[in-house]
Amino acid sequence: MIKAVIVDDHPLFRQGIRLLLESSGNVEVIGDASNAIEGERLIMGKLPDVAVLDIGLVGESGLQLAEKLRARGYKNAIVMVTMHTEVSIFKRAAAIAKVEGYVLKLDAAEDLENAVYRACNGQKFVSPSLAQEMAWMEDDSQKTDSLLTKREEEVLILIADGLGSDAIALRLDLSKRTIDSHRANIRKKLGLTNSVELTRYAIEQGLI
Repeated sequence: MIKAVIVDDHPLFRQGIRLLLESSGNVEVIGDASNAIEGERLIMGKLPDVAVLDIGLVGESGLQLAEKLRARGYKNAIVMVTMHTEVSIFKRAAAIAKVEGYVLKLDAAEDLENAVYRACNGQKFVSPSLAQEMAWMEDDSQKTDSLLTKREEEVLILIADGLGSDAIALRLDLSKRTIDSHRANIRKKLGLTNSVELTRYAIEQGLI
């Protein structure tokens, strides 16, 4: 039996997801929350097999919640349910949150159950209507066109989010010295000199 926690700020949709998953007979929803703060506490307390998160939460987003969960050591599956289709969100979900599934709310009735099963079995899932945009989820070995390594992209995204080296080190469970080294390598590779220029580059590349 798969144990799931749902985090969504719309009560009716949250209840709908619960009924949809539990009707399969193979998923038990062991808790739900309406915001990221409650969701983080619930997920880290119960450590479900899968966390089903709405990206568009009021306040702290579901994507930020996913990043916090990974930073705190949550290694089980995360499936995002959302109305968003922006490629920049997909890339960020892959780079930092290591999301296993991405389901459009409009497709949830058809896709969510399959997404949960596949995510819990170490596979990736994306709603078929997003297949082209989400090519990164279909092939983990796919190389990026970026000059940066995957780790450098992670650091760049967090720099663009306004985090300093100490905060980035904590988020990625690395030393400050390592983060400072990544910063220097990023600036050298891109020929950029400050955080403003790095942020602009991240936006242009669709990383944020």
